[in-house]
Amino acid sequence: MVAAGLLAVLMVSIVPVTHAAEIKDLETGILFGGLHGMANETIVVNSSLDDLPAIAEDYTATWCGNCVEVGNALETVAENLSMEIYAVHRNIYETQDPLGNENVDTRFRDRYDIYAPEYKPPVAGINGKYALRGSNPSGESLESDYAELASQPLNLGEGSVSMAWTPTGERSGTVVWTIDQSTSAVYNVTVWMVEKEAYFPDGTNNQIYYHHIVREIIDVGTVTDAGVSSGSEQITYAEAFDDDDLEVHIMFHEYIERTTEDVTPEPVEENTPFLSMPLTVLALIVVALRRKDQ
Repeated sequence: MVAAGLLAVLMVSIVPVTHAAEIKDLETGILFGGLHGMANETIVVNSSLDDLPAIAEDYTATWCGNCVEVGNALETVAENLSMEIYAVHRNIYETQDPLGNENVDTRFRDRYDIYAPEYKPPVAGINGKYALRGSNPSGESLESDYAELASQPLNLGEGSVSMAWTPTGERSGTVVWTIDQSTSAVYNVTVWMVEKEAYFPDGTNNQIYYHHIVREIIDVGTVTDAGVSSGSEQITYAEAFDDDDLEVHIMFHEYIERTTEDVTPEPVEENTPFLSMPLTVLALIVVALRRKDQ
């Protein structure tokens, strides 16, 4: 009877507990921009730095069931405040999801390497400053978590940003960008080619249609000084997964030099030690009780 009682207590103790997610405050530089238009059209867009949308990166996969919760929550937030969503599909060591890109995946991992070595979706990154892993909320809901993070000021100072895009071929074009900033921050300037929607019925999370897919990221310049900086670049880009619905987005990522001490990878969670320790203790107790009975 005593052994049975101990068994019951220990079995309860090894039942996994669902914890609230932890919001990570990153030190990898602010990510902003989001001005965009269709890649097959001539575009001229501009905005003050204060009026730029929040940037949400959704690390996802077509086999990831709880990624659907994260994606839906981000969509809900984007309906209520100014926010652009970018779906980064896992690509490195990926065998099931055809929507990813190695370059895009690598850049995401570089920004969010606090989750090394697993890089398991879902992960939501907001403005390059915050990250929330998994589909468990930190607060009342995922929607409230994302909305709160997306509403945090970027403190970019006064200024503006603009982009002009001219198609020059079937998968080529010229981008002209300008930024007027009052800070002395250094930024890498990139063009993100984003597919609005892709049809993939073979995913195991039952979505069929996938949205905001970052198909490619292309470097187009660097900002090193306060005041007005500009650049022009002729680029070629990969085709969409299907249809002709690629968008061109201009993005600025703050460059912050990091040392190895800045990176503290999380260890891979292993279930075996967690289970084996209580069971080992239980076995020792049972043996001791049997000897006592004898």
